Amino acid sequence: KTRLSQVIMSLASQGGSMTESGAAAGAMQSSDEEDSSSSLSRLVAIYSVSGLLRFYCSAIEKALEKAQGENEVITESPLLTTCDECLSEAADCYVASLRAYGAMLGSHSLSSSQAEAQLAQRAITLIADERVASPGFADDALSIEGAEDDLVSKQLSLSFLVSTMVDAAMTHLKTLDDTNALKLAVKAASKCGLDSEESNKWMTLIDEKEQNLVEVLVGSEAEILLEECGLGAIRSGIKDMERVYIDGMTMSSHPGLSRNEVEAAMRKFYSSLFSPPIPTFEDAIKDVQLRKIARSRTAQVVIDVYQEVFGALTSERGGYTDLSFLEHDPNQVKAL
Repeated sequence: KTRLSQVIMSLASQGGSMTESGAAAGAMQSSDEEDSSSSLSRLVAIYSVSGLLRFYCSAIEKALEKAQGENEVITESPLLTTCDECLSEAADCYVASLRAYGAMLGSHSLSSSQAEAQLAQRAITLIADERVASPGFADDALSIEGAEDDLVSKQLSLSFLVSTMVDAAMTHLKTLDDTNALKLAVKAASKCGLDSEESNKWMTLIDEKEQNLVEVLVGSEAEILLEECGLGAIRSGIKDMERVYIDGMTMSSHPGLSRNEVEAAMRKFYSSLFSPPIPTFEDAIKDVQLRKIARSRTAQVVIDVYQEVFGALTSERGGYTDLSFLEHDPNQVKAL
């Protein structure tokens, strides 16, 4: 028991011991990225030890049941007690280490070439794979009465792993690659046995975050597109006029909204309709369907702005005696 405790505590520690003479050399050779990888390796190792201890507990209990079935009198098993206590200790250390790793995702990301979501994905994938490979989580080991209801089982569950890591990574999501990494992590855990209800819950939350990121990306790209096609200048002029508007003021007399300026901008916009510079999003969005949605939303932003501009220019505030520069109404623009 003492030796097992030493191994568990050593794996749970954030750094290995080194002699004083080797400290300087070790410090020069180590890097923050190696520390991140080492922390994850120790985390997976603790989970592996927990799986083995769970397997030993299961095997001992089955042996005791068999012996009792053969009318052997067995009052207690010191070995089972030791394995149970070590399993509880290992599970507690795993939980603490997992939470610590999640809390340090930001630090690990700064010192490595991977984003926080990618680090979380790697942790979930490695531990889920370890669970599949471990005899301690096989069907026969989990078949012991109450096995899935006890504290240790909950601590070592895929549900706890995914909830801890995904929740920790959610606050760091900045790009669609990040959301994709978390989706892949949840899918990997699902293949290894994560409950479908739990999987759907996290996929829904990630989808919501993904939609928010798409909206931000679309908004940013749409602003660029509006400036390129000429509508941005007109919209800016209209907003500027609204800030200083007084009764009787007309758009045609406002700087940036003269007939010649608006006509030039509209000519530029109409010429772009036949080959609209809508971004492909190929670099920013890997998912084909999501790319289509982003392009469609970007086009819709342009249509909405045109409808807004068209309505303003044709209103009483417009002041334009000749509107022949408006070649298409909003519905025609949408069709084009």
